[in-house]
Amino acid sequence: MTFCVLAALIHPAAAQSPDSQTTDSVYVTETGHWIWGEFLKTYNSVSDPLLYFGYPITDDFTDPVTHQHVQYFQKARFDLVDSENGPQVKIAPLGTLLHENGVPLADIPNEGPTCRAFNSGYSVCYAFLQFYDAYDGSSHFGNPASSLEVVNGRYVQYFEFARMEWWPEKPAGQRVILSDLGRIYFDQVVADPQLLKSSPPANIAGNLLKPQVRVFARNALIGSGDQQVIYVVVQDQYFRAMTKSQVGVTLKYPDETQEFYRLPETNEFGISQFSFTVPEYKVKSV
Repeated sequence: MTFCVLAALIHPAAAQSPDSQTTDSVYVTETGHWIWGEFLKTYNSVSDPLLYFGYPITDDFTDPVTHQHVQYFQKARFDLVDSENGPQVKIAPLGTLLHENGVPLADIPNEGPTCRAFNSGYSVCYAFLQFYDAYDGSSHFGNPASSLEVVNGRYVQYFEFARMEWWPEKPAGQRVILSDLGRIYFDQVVADPQLLKSSPPANIAGNLLKPQVRVFARNALIGSGDQQVIYVVVQDQYFRAMTKSQVGVTLKYPDETQEFYRLPETNEFGISQFSFTVPEYKVKSV
């Protein structure tokens, strides 16, 4: 006997307050955007998120070109990609993507004891090299992607994931800064001002959580009078369990009759279940 099961999410799990110690979301008041889930884990995985990434300038959204889930920060872009271990955040190589050939080179020696040559074919020297070593450049900036160049009257150098700028007018120890490559790339490529608009805190449940509902039956085939168990699994777009979600199920029988069941809230694994007994039906040949 066959029957149709239709599951609907009546009400998603309520999002926790961002100031809760158990929350996985943070509302950044400086720019009015949320960081949450895997993006927040990556953001907090470094010693100084503001130095390496800056503030978020968008909420997370689906890139219309790559169809990947992304979020832009002042100095970086996070891409959520599929991997063998599930969704994983990768930092986009914005330095490589933004660098253009033909830019005037700085008339400064690029070899000697204050310089270091890299496998990419470029050298890093002087204050840029000191900054690179002080902030674990091999892990966070990658290899140099250009020589020392002059852009808008300033010395700059591109790396895979960053661009350094030299500001001699600043106090000692603050003269090397990281460019806002996330904002530069966003303005050049995405150029959608709607994505830059701030999101009020009340929007977390509506804008950030995107429930996915799946239904499974214990028995593939059953007969009249048999008992069937239905499992409903509710996850967000990152395949994480959504607890305390209210789920409704509609059963459609062969005689076109329907029955609606309101299930218990989903448990810690995002699962709710219920059982029912199949009514008696006459056996028909096919």
